[in-house]
Amino acid sequence: MKRFSEQFKKQSEQITLSLSEKDTLRERLSAYMDYHPLPITMKKQAGTTTLLREPFILIRFPLQYLRQVALLGVCIVVIGIPVLAERAVPGDVLYSMKVRVNEEVRASLTSSGYEKVAWETQRLERRIAEARVLAKEGRLTPEVEADVIAAVTEHQAVTTAQIETLRTTDADAAALAQLTLASVLDIQAASLKTDTTANTVRGKSTVAIASVLDEAQAKTSLQATEVSYERMVATLEQETTRSRELLANIQEYVDESAYRDIERRLSDTERKVQAATDLYNRDSHTGMVALKGAWRDVQVLITFMTDIDVRTALALDTYVPVVPTPDEDRVVAMTAYTDAAAALTRLTASVATVSDSGVQEKITLTLPTITTLLDTASTSLLNDNVAEAKQAAIEAQEY
Repeated sequence: MKRFSEQFKKQSEQITLSLSEKDTLRERLSAYMDYHPLPITMKKQAGTTTLLREPFILIRFPLQYLRQVALLGVCIVVIGIPVLAERAVPGDVLYSMKVRVNEEVRASLTSSGYEKVAWETQRLERRIAEARVLAKEGRLTPEVEADVIAAVTEHQAVTTAQIETLRTTDADAAALAQLTLASVLDIQAASLKTDTTANTVRGKSTVAIASVLDEAQAKTSLQATEVSYERMVATLEQETTRSRELLANIQEYVDESAYRDIERRLSDTERKVQAATDLYNRDSHTGMVALKGAWRDVQVLITFMTDIDVRTALALDTYVPVVPTPDEDRVVAMTAYTDAAAALTRLTASVATVSDSGVQEKITLTLPTITTLLDTASTSLLNDNVAEAKQAAIEAQEY
C-alpha cells in the first residue's frame, strides 16, 4: 500500500497542463468570478484587513520640491544664521560666529590699509556696545567684563599696529586714522562714564571699561603725528560728505530736534573748515590746529549718528558746541551793544545820586572804559568786523 502511494505521487507530479488547457481553466475561473461576486460585507472586511497588514505608507515627493527645500535650507544656513549672529553678545550661542566668521570675513574684504584700520576701530566700538547691552541687562559679570576688556585691549593693540604698518606706506592716512581712533576712544569712554549703567552694582558697572578706554585714548593722543595740509582738507571734505549721507539715512529714525542739532553742527563744521583754511594762509600752525579740531568734530558727529547709545547718553552740545554764524554774531553784538549803552545812560544819570563815595568813585572810573568799549564795538560793526564788535560789546555789557 505504501509503495502504491509513492508511485501515485510520483506519477501525479509528472502530469502537467498544456497551454490550451491552462487558458480554458483561466476562462472558466474568470467567468465564475463574474457571475459570483464577493458580498459587500466581505469586501469591506477584506479591505480593512489588507490596510492593517500594510507595513508602511509610500509617499511620493517630486524632485523639484526637494531641490527647493534644499535651497531654502542652504539660504537659512548661509544668510539667516549670520544675520542672527550680528545681534549676539558675549555668552550667546552665536557670538563666536559673529566675531570669528562675520567680522573676519568683512575684514578680509577690506582693500586699503586705511580701511583695515577703520574696520578694526569699528570692531572696538562693537565690543563697547556689547558691554553696554550686557550692563543694561545686568549680565556684565566680572568674568564677562574681563573678557570685554581683553577684547577691547586687543582691538586697540591691533589698530595701533595696523596704523604703524600703514605709516610706512601712507603717513598721512596713518595720522588721520590715529586722530579718528583717539576721538572714538574719547567719546566712547565719556558715554560709558555718563551712562546710567556706569555704577558699582554687580553686573551693571562699566567703570573699569571706561578707565581702560581713557588710558588707551591718552596713549593714542601722545603718539599722534602730523598730517599734511592738503590731505587733511581733502579727507575732511570726504568725511563731511559721508556725514551728510549718514544724516539723511537716519532722518526717519531720530526725532526732529536731534536731527536739527546734528545738521546744525555739520553746517558749523563746514564753516570751521573754511575758516581754518583761511587761517592757514596767515598762520599754518594755528590753521592746522583748527583743522584737527574740525576733524574731531566730524568723527564725534559720525559716532553720534551711528551709535544710538552714545546719542542718548551724552549731550551733543558738550562735545560739539554750536558755532554762531556771522549773522548770529552780529545780532549778539548789536544786542549787547544796545544793553550796554542803555546801562551806561542810566549810570551816567544816577552817579551823582550815589551816597557812598567809594561806589561813586568806582562808577566814575568805569564809565570811560565802557564808553571806549562801546565806541570800539560801534566802529567794528561799521567796518563789518563782527568778531571784534561782539567781543567789545559783551565786555562793555559785563562792566
